Amino acid sequence: MKKKILIVEDEELIVNIIKNRLSKEVYDVDISFDGKEALYKIEKNDYDLITLDIMLPFIDGFSLCKTIREKSKRTLIIMVSAVSTQEFKTKGYEYGIDDYISKPFSAKELSLKIKSLLKRRDELSTLEIISSGILSLNDISKEIKVNNNNVNFTPSEYFLLSLFIKNKNRVYTRQELAQLIYDNYLGEIDERGIDSHICNIRKKISQYEEKNLIKTVRGIGYKIDEN
Repeated sequence: MKKKILIVEDEELIVNIIKNRLSKEVYDVDISFDGKEALYKIEKNDYDLITLDIMLPFIDGFSLCKTIREKSKRTLIIMVSAVSTQEFKTKGYEYGIDDYISKPFSAKELSLKIKSLLKRRDELSTLEIISSGILSLNDISKEIKVNNNNVNFTPSEYFLLSLFIKNKNRVYTRQELAQLIYDNYLGEIDERGIDSHICNIRKKISQYEEKNLIKTVRGIGYKIDEN
């Protein structure tokens, strides 16, 4: 079955460049030239991937991104924009995008990124959910359950807790965690900010589990301990 892709872009020339390139990859491609039309299509269809401009008539790209993520965590989002500031990139990743490409861009590069993201998602979908009985991580739907209860973590909190779950025997320093958050475009925080994130994660976990799962390693940092 063809992968279904939506191009949201108000510049017709750019739309044609993207569409012509993607047609060679045999995708099922839809087009929206403004945010209102895109919103209608997003609500009516399930897309595998959406390329999303920020500056759009009627509804901006960030608002659309929020709507997409409320509907589906599986849909891949590539933000394509002439605005390439760190602030906009960080905001995009906080809203849940999977990649950010600055204009002007290479249609070949975009095509390769789309192919790579779709392949990676399909590979991940075949992996089992990481579960220990107390915590359950589904990296496709971006969900973490505590004793089978869904818990609403922020993107930064989800990133940190999933990092601990995937690397249970590793102790992370505060500096390492702050750098990893920055490297993944989730914001720029200091070591006190890490402590604040850990505190919030603990509070949310404590709603469904009495045991303190995130251990403080004195003088070093944090690790997960479910024993």
